Amino acid sequence: MAALSKLLSDIGAMDQLISIRQYSRVADATGGWIETASYLAEDVWAKIEYTARSDEGMRGDNQQIVAYNIAKFTFRDFWDTLDETMRIVFEGSEYDIHSISKTGRSRFAIVEAEKRDNLT
Repeated sequence: MAALSKLLSDIGAMDQLISIRQYSRVADATGGWIETASYLAEDVWAKIEYTARSDEGMRGDNQQIVAYNIAKFTFRDFWDTLDETMRIVFEGSEYDIHSISKTGRSRFAIVEAEKRDNLT
């Protein structure tokens, strides 16, 4: 637990509400695909830290120039199914999950995620 106290010295630091959204693709009647979204969890208390990393780059099918920011989310992990295909929703923006690590006997998840701006 020593590592946990260094990571989260005060449980009150988890003072922001996030949601975790999962996506799935289902076939439609014409042979195409429809992406559907549902929530794995809503209103999860988290600690949010913004890293110094931000950049612009070419992303997406249309090779758009996008700006992105990396954030680190720390929260209680109650779900065995949390993975990198999901997204974190915070203050109306979606963050693509890049990595998930566990600490505190796997009771807490530390998620590094990317907020993309102007990607459609």
